[in-house]
Amino acid sequence: MSLSRSHKAPAMPKVEINIVPLVDVALVLLVIFMVTTTFQQTSGMRLQLPTSESARQVPPEKREVVIGIAADGAFSFAGAPVSDEALADHLRREAAAHGTASRVTVQGDRRAAHGRVVKAMTLAQLAGFSKLVISTKLEPPHGQ
Repeated sequence: MSLSRSHKAPAMPKVEINIVPLVDVALVLLVIFMVTTTFQQTSGMRLQLPTSESARQVPPEKREVVIGIAADGAFSFAGAPVSDEALADHLRREAAAHGTASRVTVQGDRRAAHGRVVKAMTLAQLAGFSKLVISTKLEPPHGQ
């Protein structure tokens, strides 16, 4: 009677990395990031905003109306170019539909005439809005 042992090495356990839970966690984090991120509204125009040393971030509003003013003085509302009369109509309709508690942000190009910025703010006030903001970007401190 022979008791022979096989010289075969015992099988090693198969090791695998399961990436499905990693992908699940990554997708959940992506969805959370997308839902909690606030997006800054823009006028839809390529503007060079004026700079200011005292510029500060204002907290987001539930509803914000953005008026763009190009370097040539042309107005835009909701990303589309509009005339002065059409802008006044849009602002009146916005006030009638959503009330006048919304903030109106004027994003005027730094090369636009001051009178056009005043015109946009006047049209917003005539429509009943009282929260008016002029959009600027922070100027770096001198010496940098």
